[in-house]
Amino acid sequence: MKKSALQPANIFLPIATLALALALLWADFTSLQTLRNQLFDQYQRWSARQSTGLAVQIIDIDDESLARLGQWPWPRTRLATMINKLQDAKVAVIGFDVVFAEPDRSSPQTMAQLWSLQEPLKSALTALPDHDAVFAQSIKTAPVVLGLTIKREVGPVPLSPPQYRYVYTGPEPSRWLHSFQSAIVALPAFERVASGNGVLNFIPDKDGVVRRIPLLLKLGNELVPSMDAEVLRVAQGRQNYIVKTLANGQPDTLRIGSFTIPLTEHGEAWVHFAKPDPTRYLSAWKLLAGHIPASTLKGKMILIGSSAQGLMDLRFSPLGQIIPGVEVHAQMLEQINSGTVLQRPGWARAAESIITLLGPSPLPYSR
Repeated sequence: MKKSALQPANIFLPIATLALALALLWADFTSLQTLRNQLFDQYQRWSARQSTGLAVQIIDIDDESLARLGQWPWPRTRLATMINKLQDAKVAVIGFDVVFAEPDRSSPQTMAQLWSLQEPLKSALTALPDHDAVFAQSIKTAPVVLGLTIKREVGPVPLSPPQYRYVYTGPEPSRWLHSFQSAIVALPAFERVASGNGVLNFIPDKDGVVRRIPLLLKLGNELVPSMDAEVLRVAQGRQNYIVKTLANGQPDTLRIGSFTIPLTEHGEAWVHFAKPDPTRYLSAWKLLAGHIPASTLKGKMILIGSSAQGLMDLRFSPLGQIIPGVEVHAQMLEQINSGTVLQRPGWARAAESIITLLGPSPLPYSR
């Protein structure tokens, strides 16, 4: 009798334990997310992306450029000169990892108001070209994408009418996307004449590491693209973003011209990092001094950003390094351009649940 009574328990307990373990894994608790992230990072270190030629160059406002040319922010006339030189070199697109939200404080008109000047010096100063007007004219004549940042706090959304259009091959996906309520954008004089305007925000994991970049985001009631998406769109001279969604509206892929990018359920793309490559960076002072051959720049996607320690735009990568934020964008653009986009298949979570019970193993990601 005792043996017979124990047999159902011997069968039920292992099944119940397994079911409970799977349920806990499926619930995706923080500790399990941490384990998943650690395995993902190890996978990146085991199999870093192989660079096959740099399609993206970073014009770096680095410490040496700041030492030679002065502290940031620079006069907008200097940035206009940078745009003109890049345009002359026939680059594919110029993306600014900067938000130009305020007027240039060094503009002659501003200085004339701040300084106590006598005539005719004051009139001569105010007659000089306005720095922001010069910058806007350079933006207008080149394929420039400007940056904006978005916030979750309720506030203004001062966006100009977009130059892009979303085409959906399924239900509209906005309820799945990271949602924000306000924005800090470039001055209207810049935003209106730019070829594109893209979101610079990263959404790191809880450990601060950037593993994904959102290509689609929700701002108020509208969908907005990331800097990466806009750079790809403008570089190809396209207008449409073609968003494929599943039956429930969950994002599946984003097509930008000739590129089709797998998306997470939140409209993100996984970044497959390559090891650091110093040739990816070109000092801004060298561009301004004419030391960078046009052949180095021709046809390239150009990002203008900063590696300077004092400007504090630094991020943690899965390779265990601290890198400038502009390089994260560059790495995403490079991997998309190479056609080897990292993706996480739909069956990954179930596989991870089983693998975690049986023992550690690399996560199921594919290229």
